[in-house]
Amino acid sequence: MEIKIAEKIINKESDAYVIAEIGLNHNGDMDLAKKLIIEAKRAGSNAVKFQKRFPDECVPEDKKKEIRMTPWGEMSYLDYRFKVEFDEKEYDEIAVFCKKEEIDWFVSVWDHSSIDFMKKYDPIAVKVPSDKMNDLIFLEKMKELDCPIIMSSGGTEYDVLDAAVECLGVDNNALLQCTSIYPCDTNQMNLAVIKSLIDRYKIVSGLSSHHTSPVFGSFSLAYGAKIIEQHFTLNRAFWGSDQSMSLEPRGLELLVKYIRMFEQSDGDGIKKVYDQEKKVLARTSGRG
Repeated sequence: MEIKIAEKIINKESDAYVIAEIGLNHNGDMDLAKKLIIEAKRAGSNAVKFQKRFPDECVPEDKKKEIRMTPWGEMSYLDYRFKVEFDEKEYDEIAVFCKKEEIDWFVSVWDHSSIDFMKKYDPIAVKVPSDKMNDLIFLEKMKELDCPIIMSSGGTEYDVLDAAVECLGVDNNALLQCTSIYPCDTNQMNLAVIKSLIDRYKIVSGLSSHHTSPVFGSFSLAYGAKIIEQHFTLNRAFWGSDQSMSLEPRGLELLVKYIRMFEQSDGDGIKKVYDQEKKVLARTSGRG
């Protein structure tokens, strides 16, 4: 039960793999994307993740002509989606920049053309959005990327998960607990599902968190989580649908810190008496 992302083997014995989900929080601005990458690396993240769409393919027809107010003025929803979407020029730049910063990168793919688009980059991994978990034709096409696939379980019940896991397999893949509410309340996190996914599918599991607190990533390790994904922004007041439920740099730094603290404190389960304890006991013996 393991998954290999780039040169990192993730299994029961390994440290957790932390993904800073940039998504579309770059708002189509490459300079902002680079700042996010730098801050994600500084905070200790293993990877950054973006979202790749071909808007004319994945935006529902009834939404394409909806008028939206944006920082760039009034425009159709379809035009807005094109405005914030990175294409080949930008992803070429991201690939070079992440290599320089020594941080992994990959994407969630949202349509068939995006899968074909990513083939050029020989991705180290790819993410299935929760919305696509019930689309078996889409999942079959994802296999063409010939890389580890991270599945997200938001808004899906076991019958959908069973079919998706059967389609994609458990070898060198992962399945994350996720609640598709933005932001997610504490009582909707349901972290115990992580252990259920591990027991049911014998697959590497973890957490894709939509909570605004950095603590849940470390909590999830107690249930066996090995991949932690968290939305990330430079400023929660920035314009964009995911900004307000993302962690800012200090929050991401704390997330990674708490995860590594859990790993340091977890131990081996064997009760022992440390030398420092023996000295304390020697000093305090005879006290009532």
